[in-house]
Amino acid sequence: MVAIHRLLLEAAAPYVHQIRRADPEAALDVAARAVLGACFHNSVRPDSATGEAAQRQYADELGDMAIAYLLTPGRSRTAGT
Repeated sequence: MVAIHRLLLEAAAPYVHQIRRADPEAALDVAARAVLGACFHNSVRPDSATGEAAQRQYADELGDMAIAYLLTPGRSRTAGT
C-alpha cells in the first residue's frame, strides 16, 4: 500500500498547483489515502464491484470525488472550531 500511495502522489505532483485547498500537499495525501482505503474496502466487501464495467464505474466515481475535494477551497477556520 505504501508503494501505491507513493505512486499516486508522484503521478499527481505535476498538478499540485491546481489544488485549491489551503495545504495542497496535505490534501493530496488525504485524497490518496481515501482512494486507497476505498479500494481496499471494496476488495474485502462481499458485494464488491466485480466485472470490468463495475470496476471502471467505481474508479470513475472515486476519481470524481477526489478531484472535487482537491478543487474545492477548504472551509474557513476560526478560533475554537
